Amino acid sequence: MINDKALIEGDANQSSDRHFVTSLARGLEILRAFRPGEGPIGNNELAKRTGLPRSTISRLTSTLLQLGYLTYRQSIGKYEPSPAVLSLGYTYLANNKLRLLSRPLMHDLAKQMGLGVAMGTRDRLNMLYVETVRGGEESTLRLETGSYLPMGITAIGRAFLCKLPEGERDFFLDHIKKRFADDWPLLKKGFEAAQKDFEEFGYCLSLGDWQSNFYAVGAAARDNSTGDIVGYNCGGSSYLLTEELLREQAGPRLVGLARSVEVMCGTA
Repeated sequence: MINDKALIEGDANQSSDRHFVTSLARGLEILRAFRPGEGPIGNNELAKRTGLPRSTISRLTSTLLQLGYLTYRQSIGKYEPSPAVLSLGYTYLANNKLRLLSRPLMHDLAKQMGLGVAMGTRDRLNMLYVETVRGGEESTLRLETGSYLPMGITAIGRAFLCKLPEGERDFFLDHIKKRFADDWPLLKKGFEAAQKDFEEFGYCLSLGDWQSNFYAVGAAARDNSTGDIVGYNCGGSSYLLTEELLREQAGPRLVGLARSVEVMCGTA
């Protein structure tokens, strides 16, 4: 289990581990600061997002540019990730056994239900989509691979948390509580309801908790040979979906998908 506060909260300046290379961590924080659909950003904005000094940002962006991980748009004086960054992510996707096993099952479920289906894994206190399949054009949420969702209020995040061993789950819930202190009473109430559903039915619900117009059900699978856990969700527009449909149709089928993946891993 990752138990370093720096890796959970994104603090690249502090770590008690003598093997922790701060300069490397800071460089990776630069790459993480770019956001989908945003376009190039400059050193001032990078400094603001990472909390690093402007002089440090300048050295890091220069190094990443020379290594080929950033592209510099001279006409506007800003940077954006280069295709080399994509190659790093693709290596992960191509080697991820859980994703490869899940893909055909996800396509089948999306076709059966006419709803979007996604698979994600944890990144700090978020869930990161590593595979997505669209359902009906009117019902599905248009999020692609690489999208982030908050762990504490989404069906996929709640299912992931419920699948964790109790000690790890409590660790992440404690960090969620600290990060979102003002919202914690509502977050806690939603998670406790989701945990009850997970224990009884194997799935969790999020009915407008994350986005008011989006209903989803979540499940999770574990590869016990590696300890890897992934979450799944199936959902769409709240204008077209009901809680009854999610509970009686989408939820059981999504749980079946997760169990099938565990069987194929040979660890169910």
